Amino acid sequence: MARKRLEKLPCGGGSPLAHGLSTAVRVGLNAEKSGDVGRIMIVAITDGRANVSLKRSTDPEAAAASDAPRPSSQELKDEILEVAGKIYKAGMSLLVIDTENKFVSTGFAKEIARVAQGKYYYLPNASDAVISAATKTALTDLKSS
Repeated sequence: MARKRLEKLPCGGGSPLAHGLSTAVRVGLNAEKSGDVGRIMIVAITDGRANVSLKRSTDPEAAAASDAPRPSSQELKDEILEVAGKIYKAGMSLLVIDTENKFVSTGFAKEIARVAQGKYYYLPNASDAVISAATKTALTDLKSS
């Protein structure tokens, strides 16, 4: 099921990473409240590039206005790290799979994992089998902790 969903996800261009992480937290909290799950692990497959703000991704009309301020790179990063901190505080686990090219790497994906006290794997050009194996390893580690 996950493989089919991943195949349909668009890649490249603007990535509302803070929005994606926030949505994952909300889905996890809802599942937790309904008793559908035990522990929650969010898997983020990302290049770690912060390029779309949470405001812009949740209210594109307001963000697209000509007078709308564009957040700085640091503001975008701070926003994502704030969400990562909330993941940890909510008792959820985060697995960050970094797909960024090492020649242009900023190391931000690793920072996201650190703030969430999660796991980090550097897997550029990873296949679905490699991503699946990394996720299974992280889940096994989570269960044994």
